[in-house]
Amino acid sequence: MSKRFQRKDRKFTRPPIDRINVKSIADFPWDENNTSEKNKQIPTPRDVFNDYLESTSVHGLQYFGKIDMKVGTPGKILWACTILICFVCLSLMVIQFLYRYNQNPTNTYIKTFEAPIYQVPFPAVTVCPVAPISMKKRLAILENAFLPKNVSREFLLNLLKYGHHIMNPYTVKNIEYLVKLESFLEANKWSMPDFLKILTPCEEIFESCWWSAERIDCAKSIKFARSVYGLCCSFNYYLEEYIRLGKGHPKPKLLSSASFGRWGGLKLVISNEVLTSEDNTHDFMRIMYNNNIMILIHHGMGFPGFATNMYIVRADDELEIAIRPMAIFKPEGLYHRNKDNELTPVCITDKANPLEYIPVYRNSNCYVNCRAKLMYNLCGCLPFIFDPIAELHNIPHCKLDGLQCIQQNLVQLGIVKDIKNKNFTCSCSDPCNDVLYDGLPNTISLMKANFSKTRTEGTAIVRVYMYSQVYQVLETLPAADMTYLLASIGGIFSLFLGCSFLSLVEIVYFFYLFCRAVYMRGRTESRTREISDSQWHVILWGNLGK
Repeated sequence: MSKRFQRKDRKFTRPPIDRINVKSIADFPWDENNTSEKNKQIPTPRDVFNDYLESTSVHGLQYFGKIDMKVGTPGKILWACTILICFVCLSLMVIQFLYRYNQNPTNTYIKTFEAPIYQVPFPAVTVCPVAPISMKKRLAILENAFLPKNVSREFLLNLLKYGHHIMNPYTVKNIEYLVKLESFLEANKWSMPDFLKILTPCEEIFESCWWSAERIDCAKSIKFARSVYGLCCSFNYYLEEYIRLGKGHPKPKLLSSASFGRWGGLKLVISNEVLTSEDNTHDFMRIMYNNNIMILIHHGMGFPGFATNMYIVRADDELEIAIRPMAIFKPEGLYHRNKDNELTPVCITDKANPLEYIPVYRNSNCYVNCRAKLMYNLCGCLPFIFDPIAELHNIPHCKLDGLQCIQQNLVQLGIVKDIKNKNFTCSCSDPCNDVLYDGLPNTISLMKANFSKTRTEGTAIVRVYMYSQVYQVLETLPAADMTYLLASIGGIFSLFLGCSFLSLVEIVYFFYLFCRAVYMRGRTESRTREISDSQWHVILWGNLGK
């Protein structure tokens, strides 16, 4: 009610002052003076908002409040644009940080350079003969074998020359060779592995074996092993044995070496019978498979596949391979987004092993598992290189028709990386605990003057040893854990807005004070209206009573 309206209608709204009971007004607990003083003590929402702008730690907001320095409208527009630009830059940097976090959430650090060498397992050494079978060996095989009626002796002599390559499922084959070779095996009741063991027996490949400068029995230390190159002979390789046991059994303990240098580790003297051939013909197969031996260096629980480090040694050569192992440890339960925007694990443990056929998870084993699955899906069988898997899971062994099917699908079966199509998907991660073997090869030509009683002419020597008495250990940790995430985002906010975690608390506390001021102000104004009405009623009724 305006003052003008009060003066005009005073005789209707208020009785004469001499007739008012002054004591009753003075003694009334909620008079106008007390109410106005209480209203002044309760801050309005605008007062709370101005106080926040003047005292906040967020830079630039104080220029929008009641400060001593006059900013003016142009200054407020300038500061509003500046804060808006900073907020946009802040948002872009936070989005970019979160994107990088999702794409590559780990960092690899060097944990130590001086881990003792005996703590890491010695690598498996697999020897695969590539040279053609000697005439002496072929004649010895035919003397004790049954010849099928439709196959001549001369044809079998030529067939046995490259029999270990013809049986390899990853090589291109002549169908006529396969048919006659299969009839020869059926006549003698030999399986493919039995036939290959007769062609290249491990006990005839090595003249002598040495471990840590001590001579060992080759027959006990070196066993037959299946690889992508066929049937080979391996030292310190236990995957096949563990596959036959199945999941749930304890892992076999791999050998380790406390010594380093060329006089430690493994030394193999390879016989000249597997490196030379009396046949001087130069056919196409002879050009492809020369007189040499393949040496594969891999983990003792990893299948020797296409990605395995391979070295070649020839007759009258000494191949030295200095091994520099490197151990990598990664955390469990960490995921990242791949190129298809799918969450995939950074690493996989043996407990969470997703492989159906191989009980030990390694990157090479994963791709072998994919090839075996695809072979079984396409051809309904597995070749002899996967015999342990076929025996454990009751999968048929490939015969002639199965080998032909594999040959027709060689392009699809040569899986060496992740693939995804309508019918088949292969996705492999790294193991959480992994050991990589980096080999430093060195070949020395052996002269006749170097021959001794322990080695004859035409042989070869292979030395595999640890390069140093210590090795490197790497540790992979999350690139942005909760602490790093808070620190990085806090640094971005501090860079553009000058605020911190306390600023967030201030904002929350400001909203509390603002809501409280709105509530208290509304409640006070409501009581003021009620009190004002009650006062005049009391006064009027008091005067009327007199």
